[in-house]
Amino acid sequence: MPSSEQTLYQLPRDVRPVHYDLLLSPDLDRMTFSGTVSIEVEVYRDTLEFVLNAKDLRIHEARAFVGGADSPLEIRLDREYERLILRGDRLFGAESRVVLYLSFSGEIGDLLAGLYKSHFLYPDGTAGVLATTQFEATDARRAFPCWDEPSFKATFQMTSRIDPRHVALSNMPVEREFSGPDGLKDVVFAVSPRMSTYLLHLTVGPLERVTGQTTNGVAVSVWTTPGHSSEGIFARDVALRLLPWFDEYFGIPYPLPKMDLVAIPDFAAGAMENWGILTYRETALLLPPGASSARTMQRVAIVVAHEMAHQWFGDLVTMSWWDDLWLNEGFASWMEVKAVDHLFPEWSMWDIFLAEDMTEGLELDGLARSHPIEVPVGNPHEINEIFDAISYVKGGSLIRMLEQFIGEETFRKGISAYLKRFAYQNASTRDLWAVLGQASGQDIRSIMEAWTRNMGYPVILPGESGEIVQRPFFNHPAAMERSRREPDGRVWPVMLFLSSGKEQQSWLFKGERTALPPSPSGREWENLNEKHTGFFRVLEDERSRNLRRERIRAGTLPVADRLGFSNDLFALGRAGLLPLTEYLETLPVYRQEDQYIVWADIASHLGWLQGLLAFSGGWERFDPFVVFLMKDAFRKAGWEVSPDDSHQKRLLRSLLLAGLGLHGDTPTMARCKELFSERLRRSDALHPDLRLAVYRTVASSGDMDLHRTFQTLVSEAESQEEKNRLYAALASFRRPDCLRSTLEFAVSPAVRVQDTASVVSQVGTNSWGEDVAWDFFRENFDLFRKRYEAGGFALQRLVKGVSEGFRSMDRKEEVARFFASRPLEGARRAIEQVLETIDLRASVLTLQGDSLRKALASPNLMETGEGPPVG
Repeated sequence: MPSSEQTLYQLPRDVRPVHYDLLLSPDLDRMTFSGTVSIEVEVYRDTLEFVLNAKDLRIHEARAFVGGADSPLEIRLDREYERLILRGDRLFGAESRVVLYLSFSGEIGDLLAGLYKSHFLYPDGTAGVLATTQFEATDARRAFPCWDEPSFKATFQMTSRIDPRHVALSNMPVEREFSGPDGLKDVVFAVSPRMSTYLLHLTVGPLERVTGQTTNGVAVSVWTTPGHSSEGIFARDVALRLLPWFDEYFGIPYPLPKMDLVAIPDFAAGAMENWGILTYRETALLLPPGASSARTMQRVAIVVAHEMAHQWFGDLVTMSWWDDLWLNEGFASWMEVKAVDHLFPEWSMWDIFLAEDMTEGLELDGLARSHPIEVPVGNPHEINEIFDAISYVKGGSLIRMLEQFIGEETFRKGISAYLKRFAYQNASTRDLWAVLGQASGQDIRSIMEAWTRNMGYPVILPGESGEIVQRPFFNHPAAMERSRREPDGRVWPVMLFLSSGKEQQSWLFKGERTALPPSPSGREWENLNEKHTGFFRVLEDERSRNLRRERIRAGTLPVADRLGFSNDLFALGRAGLLPLTEYLETLPVYRQEDQYIVWADIASHLGWLQGLLAFSGGWERFDPFVVFLMKDAFRKAGWEVSPDDSHQKRLLRSLLLAGLGLHGDTPTMARCKELFSERLRRSDALHPDLRLAVYRTVASSGDMDLHRTFQTLVSEAESQEEKNRLYAALASFRRPDCLRSTLEFAVSPAVRVQDTASVVSQVGTNSWGEDVAWDFFRENFDLFRKRYEAGGFALQRLVKGVSEGFRSMDRKEEVARFFASRPLEGARRAIEQVLETIDLRASVLTLQGDSLRKALASPNLMETGEGPPVG
């Protein structure tokens, strides 16, 4: 059922648009735009007025045409609900077709929403500008009056009136061009398929491209600002290879005649799936030849695949309302991995998904202030808030879990049937479950609704007489204990992935407790969540945990299970189900680990523990412990990057180098300084895989002179990828004056608005910078609110980055008081999650801080790679 606020914000259903003829004329000198739109609508119930959306527009004229007769419409703007009400002097009857004509104008802004400007530099260093649109979720109304909700699908014919020196790009190919008024050029695009307003797009400016064509005749082009088209070759090739694969997987050929991928210098999100014209941050699309790391190459491939998956799941079939956002984003988050794993199987992308995506979803969904995947949303702020790890990576994790449970081919057939049934229409989560149920012969809805409509996930515990028990899992020990004393009634149909040796079985655990089915050989099941496939945690008994440690030492436990054991053990210890010291004392058995995904998980938890113990007694023992853990693994990886290195080895080398450098390993720090000096003498001297770690290591012990050097390097950097590495270095200084200078630099014109939130939050997550960043955020709150008031990832990251690292109840109260006096509508849930996280840190520090310090002080902890006895 829709919420009352959702009902207030949704438009009436008595009139629906059928077709838009839209003319937009952006003036890149005055930074204004003007336009006209003719909207053909169907009237389903007698009405005197038409209610649609508009925001920050000046409406100059509105008329209604019925059967050749026209009449003026009274114009009224409802700014609170972002509505335009057009009232006629006659009754418009049901079952009639009406054409509404409006003329309007507005500003080309810099909020990275609606129709906005993006600045760049030509190869000769002169300044340039382009205009582009970003309409998801509710910002098409900033560019033209429209029914700006996903269920109001219509066809569009876009015309752009532009400077003849510029290029105009939209969803469809250019149909014709001709001279317009005032020396301008009119570019008319072909009529689009039925689609939602948030998928419409226009970019205008001086652009160049690299292009190719699939075997099916679809033109694929990567567009960039002048001088950068060669950096789009990798993305173009990925898209050319993936498009036929998507056609085959879905059983539906890509329905448009072309696909453009456009690099936008200023872009709020990572990318956007506008149908037929996918837009990206430069770092998510471009690879400077010879200057990109393995990490950036992976990111480009993944983000290209993500937006391509949306062309079917989201564009061809669209959710009915934003409470089903996860249907778009969860599916694309799963499909991106499947697609890139097809192209680059040697990258082992499903393992990377576990380490970089699924674990993030488990972390966020362990908060009591998380939210269900299907969540009622009403106003635009609420909609933007759910663009988070729940919609994306929990959604993707659940799809992966279900696919593995019912079988990959059965799942594929169900997805294909769903897309064919609802093509060019809207659908809901229940529609998806119904079709998958028909394909699999199982009651998918009864299995999955508990996962999508309930917040959180279960932990599987050992019960009596060999039974297993499920209970809702919480990160916070107090919430975990409260759940034990006062069960809240949540029970999930848990898809167990059982294994013992070579024996494997998928089995559905219904109810609160059960006995496991016998294995075919009668052996005891060793693993309830093989390859960490299920979105839940498992608390094993002491004997089983010791067996896992022995198998890690012996090198016989599969890599995904090594990661799963580390991830569960840390989470269970933090939640009070085990001593957190058991995790700390287990880590030495991983010293010989050579797989990136395991170290990525361990590094994340070490970072959390570092923040917990920062500047308290015994903290000085933490750095030597981290160096002890990582140095052998880095010695095996080595400093030199070889063409024969696997993708994951390249990622591992970068991660371990940063770990050793930032935790004070003397030889590593000295070598990093040598490499940085070489980099200053010759810009291409340092391999891209090493740059981020070297930069951050050198900066961590730097002074203001070095800080100025890094700022100079930012101004000289030719690629956004290199700028981002340098921003991370500026956030890694430890002196307060340097960090204050970083923050001032972050809000200066030298740093794009899209990057400011990231730089500020990185300072906040630096233990030496948390107070500096929090103070700076409060001092400049009005600036940040103006820049990021629309919400979304940038605002969430900013709020969490500057405040959730605190670890005392006094600081929690300080943060709560601040945001109570200065509310942020687009970050209400993020603020609640920050307060819960601070409370969690304070609680863990009180309950387990002394035992963690004692464990770090133990001479046994670093005596051997075998680790001390545990349990």
